[in-house]
Amino acid sequence: MATYGVAADLIIAPRATGDDGVAGATLEAVLLESGRPILIPPAAAMPAKFERIAIAWKPTPQAARAVVAAMPFLAQAKEVVLITVEEAAEGHDDADRLVGSLAWHGLKATAQSLKPGPDGAAATLLATAGNRADLLVMGGYGHSRLREWVFGGFTELVLAGAPLPVLIAH
Repeated sequence: MATYGVAADLIIAPRATGDDGVAGATLEAVLLESGRPILIPPAAAMPAKFERIAIAWKPTPQAARAVVAAMPFLAQAKEVVLITVEEAAEGHDDADRLVGSLAWHGLKATAQSLKPGPDGAAATLLATAGNRADLLVMGGYGHSRLREWVFGGFTELVLAGAPLPVLIAH
């Protein structure tokens, strides 16, 4: 899939569920090796058009690439919200800068900053995005794979628990 995906605009790949290590490894390989964005549908049917889009924003190259990859969807959305979840090591977030950048493209977006709930940042993001959006856009795997394996990863938590489609880019 990664080899063929290099020539695609967008890869649609199934969600890895449960203990399906092959599906998870395939999804990871496609994300890391194709250089292309991936749309991962939920278990339920997707809407024909994404009218409300949430962007899981953190000022990283991966998140920036995901936003660029999502531009065709963002251009047709009725509502775009940037969601940031505060992390202890972070200083300020610069969601307002991205809101301004999207405005240059004629897109009206708003920003929402959240404090992580008792279940963690990923659960907080998913709860908010699940209530506000038809599509979640995010960057994936911002840390080394060893660190993700040892400490767990935000990307993996979101992909495992997202009740809505996720467009992800590395």
